[in-house]
Amino acid sequence: MKIKGFAPDVVTYNILLGSLCSRGMLHSALKVKNQLLDGNCKPTVVTYTILIEATLLQGRNGIDDAMKLFDEMLQTGLQPDMFTYNSIIRGMCREGFVDRAFEFISSISCKGYAPDVMTYNILLRGLLNLGKWEAGYDLVSDMVAKGCAANVVTYSVLISFLCRDRKVEEGVGLLKDMKEKGLVPDGYCYDPLIAALCKESKVDLAIELLDVMTSEGCVPDIVNYNTVLASLCKKNRAGEALSVFEKLSEMGCPPNASSYNTMFSALWSNGHKARALEMLEKGVDPDGITYNSLISCLCRDGMVEEAIGLLVDMESGSECRPSVVSYNIVILGLCKVRRVGDAIEVLAAMVDRGCGPNETTYTLLIEGIGFGGWLNDARDLATTLVNMDVISEHTYERLYKTFCKLDVYRQLNLSV
Repeated sequence: MKIKGFAPDVVTYNILLGSLCSRGMLHSALKVKNQLLDGNCKPTVVTYTILIEATLLQGRNGIDDAMKLFDEMLQTGLQPDMFTYNSIIRGMCREGFVDRAFEFISSISCKGYAPDVMTYNILLRGLLNLGKWEAGYDLVSDMVAKGCAANVVTYSVLISFLCRDRKVEEGVGLLKDMKEKGLVPDGYCYDPLIAALCKESKVDLAIELLDVMTSEGCVPDIVNYNTVLASLCKKNRAGEALSVFEKLSEMGCPPNASSYNTMFSALWSNGHKARALEMLEKGVDPDGITYNSLISCLCRDGMVEEAIGLLVDMESGSECRPSVVSYNIVILGLCKVRRVGDAIEVLAAMVDRGCGPNETTYTLLIEGIGFGGWLNDARDLATTLVNMDVISEHTYERLYKTFCKLDVYRQLNLSV
């Protein structure tokens, strides 16, 4: 632009700064800011706020640098706005410096700054993240006393942390309280409650909450439904899960790969293998989890050849390449039926395909060799691998104890 005689204005510079910062190029953004200061185009509050936000994302060390930018901003005669102040407070709270955030508020209160509901919500999240519930409730009381009413975000923060701390009933109570105050809960209020109820095996209450959401015009998303599906399947209620699954598209929330994976595993485990495979064929494009679920089910039922066939399909024709997890499942399946030689061949094929084995791979193989009756070979391999730092000392000790028990059992069997 400059070469052609066009001088960029501050809006152009701010767009450039925002783009650089979003790409993690803070150093380049600061250079652009210095060009601004050296030229005729002067930075604005937005300029500094963009840079301050990006600097705060650099972690704890970024806070001091952000405050230097804030001081520089003041020295240029610019007056920060609420967005600037809240950005700094958010950055401090995000790194756990809640006390410093309160000190910052105190230092600027004499300049006519009064916290808004967003400020209070940021501080509340910071306090609860540190487990300071009493201080959090005091903050909300102080906020209301100063005429700043709690909003939906305030309640969603409280509900989220209550669920995190396994206080779901209190979270449900807050949901009722906010409705009585005329506030309409959004997905951020319902999501943690549904997840927490399912985690506590209260899936029926979670389903009731889904119905309440729908009746109030807050449409549940696929994450909500997947949480419920997984909880139902975990409680061996695959039939009810299937009923929910089949209604998803009608409710404007079509199932995704995670939905299919959950239902596939549940149907297969409950003996409905044909139905599970039919669902897989009609479903969305399978992902790695889908393939791994199928391989795991096949191995679990002793259908190791079929599992190997699926692994080969993934290697050759599938867009979804096998991962270390895929290979580990097959190796485990082979070791369980004492086909250790074939398991070693799978390991070799895995390496040839450029998929590096992990500690689990070697542990499974060592256990397979040991349980197959070759205890001395298993011990030797474990010793070699721990000396090479391929497996950890902890894993080696666990394997050694297991093999010692196996040795005792073998001696007992031989003496009978």
